Parts: sequence; structure tokens; C-alpha cells
Amino acid sequence: MFSGHEVLEIAVNIEVEGEKFYREISKNIEDPTAKNTFDYLANQEQKHIETFKSLLKHFDEESKELVNWDEATEYLKAMSSHKVFPDAKALLEKFKGSTPKEIIEYALDREKDSIIFYYEIIELIDDRDIKKAVRKIISEEKSHVATLKEFIE
Repeated sequence: MFSGHEVLEIAVNIEVEGEKFYREISKNIEDPTAKNTFDYLANQEQKHIETFKSLLKHFDEESKELVNWDEATEYLKAMSSHKVFPDAKALLEKFKGSTPKEIIEYALDREKDSIIFYYEIIELIDDRDIKKAVRKIISEEKSHVATLKEFIE
């Protein structure tokens, strides 16, 4: 079972990777509409990071009780690093010559993967408050899916 603190640490790490992904793509895309979409999504990811970090404060006491938290933190970072969003710089190479639509379709798949990942985490949690926090995370990710779908429809 994951503690609330661990779940939110994973969420923060996924959001950090997403923010990096969108920032790198935005810096390297010429289509102004796509650039604006990726800038918006990067800013949304940054807001999600802040939201999840504020939720982490709710679990401060719990984190003090965790044994070897420094080791656990490194493990969680490794576990969530590139779990949903692969390395942004490597993706730039992959998307050279791609259309904005192709990049957005890829981003849409990554957002859907993050939702699936969070739904899997919910199954490992018993605490009602923690489940509520994860559902909030899922809701935030669904808003990204809607934003990306608007662009390609």
C-alpha cells in the first residue's frame, strides 16, 4: 500500500516531467497556435505541481513517521521518472519534422496514460482522504485531455 505522502510525491514527479515535456516542445515548435497550447499546458502542469505540493502539507505528519524517507523519496522519483512522460529532450529528436497535430496526439496519449496510472494507484489505497486527493489529480489530468482534444478536433 502507498501512503498519501507517497502517492502525492509520485504525482508531483509526474507533473514535473509533464511540465518539462510541454516547455521543451513549446520552445521548439513554430506553429503559434500549437506553441500557445503547449505553453498553456506547461503552465497548467506547474499549477498542478503547486496544488499537489500543497496537498502534501496535509500529510507532513505522516511523512515524519515514514522510515528512511530519504531513500523512499529517491525510490519514488525513480519509479515515477519518465513513467508517463519520457525524457523531453529525447522526444524533441523523435518529433523533428512532425506536425503539431502528431505531437499533440502523442501528448494526448501521455495524458491518458497518466490518468490510467492514477486509477491504478487508487486501487492500492484504503484511506478515504488519500483517494479523494488522487481523484482530484485525475480530474486535473482529464482537463488536459479536453484541452488537447480541442486542438485536434
